[in-house]
Amino acid sequence: MADIPADAPRSEDGHYWWDGAQWQLVDQSQQAGQQAAAGQQAAQQQPLTDDLFANMLQAAETDVVEA
Repeated sequence: MADIPADAPRSEDGHYWWDGAQWQLVDQSQQAGQQAAAGQQAAQQQPLTDDLFANMLQAAETDVVEA
């Protein structure tokens, strides 16, 4: 299957993408990979505020298990 361009239009259900001439089926592995990449991109675009950093730090500290 062809790689799906990031800006390719998608069907409402996310199962098809438009290649400019016809609808193409989205391979499930591609769909999962692209959703993960989109999530990472969205997370990278979120500004890191002081409050967000403090929450991340607190969460990391609570996950620490001391021996």
